[in-house]
Amino acid sequence: MAFTLFRKKDRSVNFIVTDYIVRFVELRQTDPIVVECCGERELPEGIVRNGEIIDYKSLKLILEDVLVEWGIKKRDVRFAVPDHYIAIREEQLREDLEEDEIKGYLFLQIGSTIHLPFEEPVFDAVVTGETNGRKNVLLVAAPEEEVRKFCELFEEVKLRLKAADITPLSLYRFFYYQGLTEESRHELVLHVRRNLMTISIFYQHQPKFIKPVSLEDAQSLTLLELGEEEVSGLMDALKEVANVVNFYENSICKGQAQIGKVFVNGDHPRLAFVETYIRETLGLSVAEQEGIEVIDKDGEPLSRAYYAAVGLGLKEV
Repeated sequence: MAFTLFRKKDRSVNFIVTDYIVRFVELRQTDPIVVECCGERELPEGIVRNGEIIDYKSLKLILEDVLVEWGIKKRDVRFAVPDHYIAIREEQLREDLEEDEIKGYLFLQIGSTIHLPFEEPVFDAVVTGETNGRKNVLLVAAPEEEVRKFCELFEEVKLRLKAADITPLSLYRFFYYQGLTEESRHELVLHVRRNLMTISIFYQHQPKFIKPVSLEDAQSLTLLELGEEEVSGLMDALKEVANVVNFYENSICKGQAQIGKVFVNGDHPRLAFVETYIRETLGLSVAEQEGIEVIDKDGEPLSRAYYAAVGLGLKEV
């Protein structure tokens, strides 16, 4: 058994940038999870829109300010690519392709036999198994231009790029480390933010479906009142959840599978409403999260809004 007496502390910071907020987490330890520090800063409207950096200069100034305020200058950084741009594909490739050849092969096939909703992607690929002598490969892609903007932004504020990830994977990874996921179960993850709901389905700990849905009635990206307009903004997205579940169970799985558990997270103020709707209207089982214990270094519980950033910090652990 390998034993390491001295281990260099991982001082990486984990950033998630949305249309309205910058949020970060630094982990002190991962088993159990203890947060060294965390923070968030509201963004003025119009700096980031639909995941795209509109006002690069202002966002850079804000980041420079918070790095000083939070005491996290010149660190390694992981960041999440905005959900708006994510595309996933499951491909079956020749069995004789070596793992170090897969990315090159996929690069040649993108645009010809593999079609994505954008040109010039950056992508990652992982072998998930074999079927009938063919390698099953999960392809996760995003537009290079948008990812490059975030990479340049973090580099310009003197952070060292360590990894990029997607929020659905980060959030699922968080629940996985809490022991709440099951490999044999089809699981739905809803990440509900003030202006966006991302619907993800996982099976055998791999993403099978990802779809971001705009909350059209979220007119303002400031904290919303808990009124009828807000619930109305959620309803269209929740109806789309029902459509996705029906499509996944009956079209993708041919009626041979059902969603066994739903995980709800995010910073939207009506998460309880979402959980009630999923449980009572869609008849699906919602994971209880009261037993989740994530604390900061002072022993205080961490807000659920930070769970995706924590999951980002668990990447490659």
